[in-house]
Amino acid sequence: MAEKRNTSAEPAREESEQIGSHDKVLLSWRAPEFITHQKGKTWFLVAGIITLLLVIYAIYTNSATMAIVFIVLAGVYYLTHNQLPKVIDISITEMGVFVDKKFYPYNMINSFWIVYHPPYVHNLYLRLSGKAFTKVVIQLDAQNPVDVRRALAKEIPEVEGGSESFGEMLIRLLRL
Repeated sequence: MAEKRNTSAEPAREESEQIGSHDKVLLSWRAPEFITHQKGKTWFLVAGIITLLLVIYAIYTNSATMAIVFIVLAGVYYLTHNQLPKVIDISITEMGVFVDKKFYPYNMINSFWIVYHPPYVHNLYLRLSGKAFTKVVIQLDAQNPVDVRRALAKEIPEVEGGSESFGEMLIRLLRL
């Protein structure tokens, strides 16, 4: 399963650089926002056939709304998934984690786990607290997961045996 990755492993900031007035950077790197997967003509042909079959089924069952939804979903998927990911800065600091321009202080992060199965998966997951538990997925790219674990374990608990969700695995395997 080929995977197209926009890699940029150079450090985003020096370790001694200050982000805020009193916030020391412990670890930083640059990584793509998300991983894109190569899709050849065969992938698009199969996806088109499946969409066409779903539209035919919707028409056969007199469900014009369902047919329209399948066509719109296919169009939206095509438009949104042909974009290249933006390369973002990630920094683990003494006060929390910066992901691009968003800051997650340690008191908002319940736990973390790392799923590292090269060459397919290199993700850091942050479980945030709040009314609805939110999960932030951060690409590790070429960053050493041991260094990331060491930096975060000082401040927040690690989930033992954490893994990617079934949905994430399905998206990766189907190259969605």
